[in-house]
Amino acid sequence: MESKVLLDLSVKYGLNENQISKLASVLYQLGYTSLDDAECGRAAAYICSMKLVDLPGEEIVEEMRRKGFGE
Repeated sequence: MESKVLLDLSVKYGLNENQISKLASVLYQLGYTSLDDAECGRAAAYICSMKLVDLPGEEIVEEMRRKGFGE
């Protein structure tokens, strides 16, 4: 795991490796190029806190864009 943000979220929310990979993929799809960027961290925390991480990736991306995240 390369990102402190993802590491912290994996511990806080009990995410497994597949969920972390999906989260990283969704964040990149949203246009975040650095997982350690503050805005990216805010988006990742929102996904986890709203329990969106278990939804299909496309649905997460759609929901996040509706909420104003990403580019």
